[in-house]
This record gives sequence, structure tokens and C-alpha cells, in this order.
Amino acid sequence: MTTTQAARASSPRLEEYANPSAAPTLHNAPSNHRRVVFRNPILNFIFNLGSGILLDIRARAPYYGRDWTDAWNYRVVPATALIFFANVLPGIAFSLDLIETTQQYGVVEVLLASFMAAFIFSVFGAQPLTIAGVTGPITVFNKTIFRIIQGQPDAPIYLHFVGWVYLWAAIIHWVTAILNWCNFLKYVTLFSCDTFGFYVSWVYLQYGIQVLTRQLDSSALPGALSLSQKTLFHRHVRQFLADYGMPISLVASSAMAYWGRFNATDPQTLPISGAFQPANGRAWLVPFWQLEGKWVGIALPFGIILWILFFFDHNVSSLMAQGSEFPLRKPPGFHYDFFLLGITTFLAGLLGVPAPNGLIPQAPIHTTSLLIMGRPPKKDDEENQNHPSSDINEKKKMSSEWTPEPLHQPIAVVEQRVSNLAQGSLCLVLLSGPFLHVLNLIPRGVLAGLFWFMGADALNGNGITQKIFYFFRDRKLTPNEEPLRRVRKSRIILFIAIQLVAFGATFAITQTIAAIGFPIIIMALIPIRIWLIPRLPFTVEELAILDGPTASLLSERVWLTQTVLFLELFSSFVTVTVKDPTNYNPANTVITPLGLREELLTGQYLRNIYLNSTSPSFIKGITSNIADPNQITVIADAAGEGGVIMNSAEALLQGLFPPNADYNTTLANGTIVEAPLGGYQYIEIESALSENDVTLEGWTSCDPFDAATADFYNSALFNQTEQDNADFFANLPQYLDGRGDVNLQNMWNIFDYMNVQSIHNSTFDLPEQVLAQGRTLAAFHEYGVFTSPQLGGIGNIGLRTMLPGIFEGISSIANSSDPLKIYYNAIAYKSFFTLFNMTGADTQDPSLTGLVNYAASVAIEVRQPDSGGEPVLRLQFKNGTKSDAQSTLNWFNTTGDIPVSMLTNYLSPVAINSTADWCTVCSNTQDRGCGAIAAAATQAALASRVHQPISPVGAGFLGAGLVLFVALCLFGMMAFLGCLTFGKRARRSSHRAEASSTSRGSDSDLVEKP
Repeated sequence: MTTTQAARASSPRLEEYANPSAAPTLHNAPSNHRRVVFRNPILNFIFNLGSGILLDIRARAPYYGRDWTDAWNYRVVPATALIFFANVLPGIAFSLDLIETTQQYGVVEVLLASFMAAFIFSVFGAQPLTIAGVTGPITVFNKTIFRIIQGQPDAPIYLHFVGWVYLWAAIIHWVTAILNWCNFLKYVTLFSCDTFGFYVSWVYLQYGIQVLTRQLDSSALPGALSLSQKTLFHRHVRQFLADYGMPISLVASSAMAYWGRFNATDPQTLPISGAFQPANGRAWLVPFWQLEGKWVGIALPFGIILWILFFFDHNVSSLMAQGSEFPLRKPPGFHYDFFLLGITTFLAGLLGVPAPNGLIPQAPIHTTSLLIMGRPPKKDDEENQNHPSSDINEKKKMSSEWTPEPLHQPIAVVEQRVSNLAQGSLCLVLLSGPFLHVLNLIPRGVLAGLFWFMGADALNGNGITQKIFYFFRDRKLTPNEEPLRRVRKSRIILFIAIQLVAFGATFAITQTIAAIGFPIIIMALIPIRIWLIPRLPFTVEELAILDGPTASLLSERVWLTQTVLFLELFSSFVTVTVKDPTNYNPANTVITPLGLREELLTGQYLRNIYLNSTSPSFIKGITSNIADPNQITVIADAAGEGGVIMNSAEALLQGLFPPNADYNTTLANGTIVEAPLGGYQYIEIESALSENDVTLEGWTSCDPFDAATADFYNSALFNQTEQDNADFFANLPQYLDGRGDVNLQNMWNIFDYMNVQSIHNSTFDLPEQVLAQGRTLAAFHEYGVFTSPQLGGIGNIGLRTMLPGIFEGISSIANSSDPLKIYYNAIAYKSFFTLFNMTGADTQDPSLTGLVNYAASVAIEVRQPDSGGEPVLRLQFKNGTKSDAQSTLNWFNTTGDIPVSMLTNYLSPVAINSTADWCTVCSNTQDRGCGAIAAAATQAALASRVHQPISPVGAGFLGAGLVLFVALCLFGMMAFLGCLTFGKRARRSSHRAEASSTSRGSDSDLVEKP
């Protein structure tokens, strides 16, 4: 039994949670709702009001029943105990500050607020893992309001004013949810969350110090949660201490104060009121509507600030509770939950209790406590897969003497509603008289220790702290795979410095009367990350490592509402039958009916994703029923794999565009002619031979590629692998029907033959382990040949020649007159190795270095976010028909979608843009059109060096023309300078003389004669 199998056997529910197919994924969640799009922006705005709330409800509703049944798991018990103490006691401790400052809130108000939030969000919420309660920031906010209004000569009643502040905030909450403004959470990254979490952690530490300084008491710092990651004790002991260490510490510390001589210290404890009685004996209902009109208006800006605080604080706590480090499967619902938060805020103002919202660090602690842990695959297991013929038992015997047991890693989360509801219900129980008396026995010093525990635990897991600790680690003990190793230290320091400055500004302002404005500084973290940090000297890779998305991929897809504009599609060929009885020549192959069916099923699956108008990934503007030849371009190698690639493309297209009875033509005489086979649709395929088109198989006739392959064959790794599997190769001929060339260099052909025979030949008796070992060795060979560590390496030439076509297809979306929607390239499986290598997908998922299944497909989706901005790209992979659904791959060491510009910036420098470029890269002057290019270049060079003499007649004409040109130039110059006079000018002069004499004569006539 393997390690994973043993772990699953330990819990009857574990296999269900560890198996991705045990619960529906977000991709398969039933939802027929689609965002309505109108050309008129006003109609588009009106008809999409509240669409985010509706989407959240429809996405989460199918899981509601299971949210309750999934709670039948042991992890719910320690999670409830842990989060009850972690939520209630800090909230009560915060009430101490409110009691001393405002005299308006007490323990009962805090407990009621915690129950109200837990009940609403666990029963009705879309994100039941998020823990809501009374937080440090809302305590600071309420205290600051009290100080501001109490300084006024006509100060209003505090709870009346706060009631209007909460009402204004609730209204803005509802407007925010209806207008789908939670979509802006896509801009919240780890930069903002880590900075805010760092601030909250120090608020907890500060309150702990304040309680101690007031009581002159002390309390130890528990390290319970961290024990689960230590090497002390047995793992079951570590897990028990992690689950119950904090509650046990609180009970023991509280009891210690009343044991023996400690009882003589008479520690100060929590002040309490009567059971279910608010502070000062007031009524539960606050008549805030009695507030004077001017104070109602003054409450509005305070309500806006509270909305800013909750928009960031509550949503960030939800993001952190559904962080990317947690293997979640159920969708979230940010719009809907924020609408519910408006309801709890309004009720808080009506009842006169502190407004609850998402808690940091309690929310992520809650999810952590619900983790199901399992062991990762052992290193020697991976080595055994690469070297199957090695002496496995001997290796295990030797390694067991010194290899430590690997630490458990998260494999699933118990996503349910019971733990949140249970801890909230316990808050309601505490409102009764006997339990309030128990609370009254808890020393304040113990609460200070709890503050320190919460703050220190949050700091320990904070990204800022981890980056600071990175500088103090022993470089030799830092793992080579540590991502920060790829970031310059100066850039790490710069990034941390920006976060610390933001934290310092937030923390400093909360110590002054201007503390009311601290939510604005917190919200300013988002534009700082969007506009300022990208302009600083960080590379794209460095920012991807230093910062990243906060939520899991499921959460990201909810608010990243996008429209698919264009699809780049690639597919591999399918099973074939080898005819030649003596070799593995691919020219002697024929596609099988099974292969045709596999491609047809792949096409049908892709149609359901991209050509189904009810699918979230429906391609905008595409004609889905009858293929429009202007909207799809198909390219296939006419002779690839003996013509199988061409046949595979035809079968996939039949599934993508099935026969349609409406596919017909009406003749001039009114006769309707229907296409044969029930409306069979013919999709034109641009076929070409690889020898004439370098984009199809860039490695063919490429001398540097052949040289690199030879270097790989001569490498120590290749030779060692072949030696380690010598026994395997020696036993293979019995399964190859007399075929030779049994070596690692020919391993792909050998495996392909065995695989096809195992599928189609009932008399072919092949042990399963032989086929598995052959597949591993074939993948090792193909990956080593068809990839390179460098982007511009010759091993990646298969995709480098295809990049111009990919870029051209993607760029077509910028041209509104270009109708192209799908660019489909039927390729050989070899190009999948290169594709995964150059996009970095195989770095984050090592399984992609293996052979893809028959009829595998890769889709590059070009998506336009509804919020505007640059289109983004999503990489989807479906590993043949054996794969249930597409999986989203990550690009270039990042997570999720990337901008289009990022792809072009990364890959365009290594693209081979023309046949001439390919000829240069491959040093070829004869094949694949290089001969014609070389001849044309030679002819042009000769023409530039050889000058034909001019004939005598030509020379005569040239001389005459030159003389005429010079004469005209001289003539024009003399005329310009006035050296030449013309008759017209002379006549003008004589006219002027006559006019002058006439004028003089007239003047003389005016003179009186004697």
C-alpha cells in the first residue's frame, strides 16, 4: 500500500475529499445564467444590476445541502473549538477597550454581534468558511467616533449617531453589491493583504501590551498551531496540540489564577452585566431615527469611511480564508456576502452592538484548522518511476536508515457550514447567567496572552515576515527551489520597504485623533500596487514572485467576469495501426475507428465549452450551428504521421460542427438542396507538406537541432538512464514481433507500437508494468529532444516556428473587421512538449513533461474582462478523452490569466518569423525552400556588383537631357534675379510713365496761369 493509500484508509471521508471527482467543481457547477450584453450601454447597465449576486447564488446553491452533510468529519470538532476561543475571547477583550472608552458596549453586545454574524453567514452566506465578528479596526473606528462627537458642545447620543453611521454604511454596502463593485477585488493582491494583515497583527500585539501594562500581569505565548509543522513528538501528538493547544492553554491559565497562592493576587477579570442585558440597562432597540437632522448628514461621511473599511477588511478576510494555498473546490460569492454584510451592519446599528465583519487572522485560521493533510510522494518513489529496473527494495532499505518521514501537506479542505454556526451558537450560550459568571472568572492577563498568540501567529504566516526571515536564513540551508532566490535582493528590500512604509503610516495614524481616516490609507494600497509598483525597477518575473493573487483560482474566476473573444486551438493525433511488419515507419499507418471516435468526442467536448451559448466560455460573436468559413482557420500537416494528423483534424471538426439539417442551399427554381449525411458540414483545412512549410515541423532538416539531439544522446544523463534500464531493453524484443532497434534512442517508436498493440490486438500479451516503464522512458527521450532550457534554444524550434501564426491570430481581435474566431492547428504530440516548456507550464506541473494522451487538446483563450482593459490569455489543457475536464495551466511562473502583451513580450524575441529566418537558424541552404531563397540572394548580390555599359544612343540622349536641364536651370536663375526682361514687363513700365505724365499735366492745370 502506498503512502497516499495508507493515508486515505485512515479516514472513511478522506478519499472523498482527496478525490477531485468526489464533488462537483466550479467549472461543472450547473448555472444557466449568463451576463446579458446589450449594445446600448444604458440598457446593459440596467439589465445587469445585481447580476453578481444572482451568479453567486446560482453558483453556490447546488452545494448547499452538501455543505451540511460534509460536516460529518472529525476536523470540524477541533476547528469549532479553536475558532470559538480565537473569535470570542479577542472580541470580548476588545469590548474592554470600548467599555473603558465609551461606556456604551459590554460583553453581552460583543457576544450578540458574534452570534448574529455567525448565524447569518453560516446559514445564508456563500462563503461559510469566513469568520465574522468584532475586530480591532472596528474597535478603533468606534472609539474614534466617540472622541470626535464628545468634543462637540451639542454632542448627540452616541448610539443614535452610530446607528445612522451604520445605516448609511449598510445602504452603500447594498449599492456596492448590486452594482457588482466586488469585481474590483481582482486588483487585491498579496501586497495589499500582507500589509493589512501585518497591521492587524500589530494591533493584536499592541492590545495585549496595553492589557498587561494596565494589570501588571504576564502571560505566556502559546505556539500550538506552529507545533504541527515542527519535528517534535509523534505526528498525532503534534496534531492534537495544534487542534486543542490554544483552548487548553486558556483554560489552564485561567484556572492557574485561582490555584494556591495565585488566588491571593486577586486578578482583575472581565466586567459583565446581566444575562441578555445590554450595558447601562438600556433597551435593546436603539431609536436612532430620533437623531437631529444635522447629525444625520454628519453621519454620512463616517458611513462612507466605514464602508471603505469593511469593503477592504471583510473581503480581504474572505480572500485569505480562500487563499491560493488552500485546495478548495467550492465556489465563493463575494457580491452576495457583501450584501449580507450590509444587513448585519444595519442590524448592529438597530440593536446598538459593534458591527461585525470578516476577521483577520481568524478567517484563515479557520480554514487551516479544516485542512486534511497527507504525505507528498517520496523522492525515491519518483526516482523509481524514472529508473524502473533499479533495485527498489534495496534502495528503500538503505534510505530508511536516514531519510526522515516527510511532513504532511494539505490535500483537501472540509468545506462546510457547521463549525461557523456552532461557534456562533456557543456565543449565544455564553449570554446566559451561568456562563457569563464563568467569563467573569477569566483574568485579563490571560486575554493579553491570547492577543499575543493571535498576533504572533498571524505575523508568523505573513508574507512580509517571511520575506524578512529570508535574509536571515543560512544560504546553504535555503532550498534551491525557493522562489525568492530568483529575485535580486535589492528588489526584495525595495518591495518590503514599500509595505513597511504603508504599514507604518496606517499604524501611526491610528494612534492619533485622525484615526478615523485609517481605512482610506488601507484602501490606497490598491492603487499603489496597480500604478506605482509596476513603474519601479521590477521585472515581470520578480513581481510575480514577490506578489501574486490572494485567493484560490476558483475565487478569481468568480469576480473576473470575462468574455471569450478568440480561441487558439491545438490537438494531437489519435491511435493508428502500423502496417509494416518489420519496422516502425509512420508512413505505413492508418487511423482506426477508435481514433476517429476519440477525436470526435474531443470536438464535441470543445463545442460544449466554446460553441454552447449557455456556457460561460462561449465565444462572443461566433456562428455556432453552421460553420462560417470566415470565422475558423484550420491548418494541418497533409502527410504528418502518414496522413493521420489530417484525418484527426477532420474527425475533431465533425464534433465541433456536427451535421445540421439547416445546412442547405435554395436554388433559383426554389429547390432546396440539403447537404449529404444529414447536413454534413465541410470545414476547409489548409493542408501543407512539412517540407514546404517550416511552421509544421520546424525540427525537420535542421542541422543544429540534429546536433543538439546528438549531444543529448551523448550526455551522461542519457547514457546513465540507458544503462539503468539495460535489463528492460534486453527483455523487450519478445513483445515487438521481431522488430529491432531496441534502445533508448528509438524508445518512442517502441512504446507507440506496444501501446497501439495493447489497445487493438487481443492476442498481444503485454504486462502492464512493461507498458508503463516504456511510457516513462519514451517521455524522457521526447522531452530531452524536443525542449531546451532556454526559450531560444534549438530544441524549442517546433513552437518557435508556430509563434507568428499564434500572434497573428491573437492580434486579429484588435481588428473589428476581422471575423476570425478560431485558429485551429492540428499538430504532432512533439509540439506539446515544446508548448508546455516555453510557457513554463511544466515547471509548475511536472506531470506535463510526460506524454500526452491521444486526442489531447490545448486551448489558448483570449478573454476580455468586462471591466475593460487589455485582453488576457488563459491556458486550458485537456489530456485526451480520459480526462474529465479541462485544467487551467499557469503561465511563466505566475498564477491564472496573463495580459496578451506579456505573452508577446516573452516569446516574440525568439519567434522564427519567416522561412528565411528558419534557414538562417537551421543553417540550411537547400531544403524546405531554402534553396530558392539562397539562389535569390545570390542573384541579388551579383546584380549589385555587375553594371551593364550604356549604349552610344543611350549616352547621346542622356547627354542631351543633361544639357537641357542645366540650360533651363540657368535661364530660370537669371529670370529670378531680374537679368532678363520681357515685353509684358516693358509695357507695364510705359503705362506707368504715361500715367505719371498725365498726372503731372493735370496738376499743372490746377495752377493758376498769369
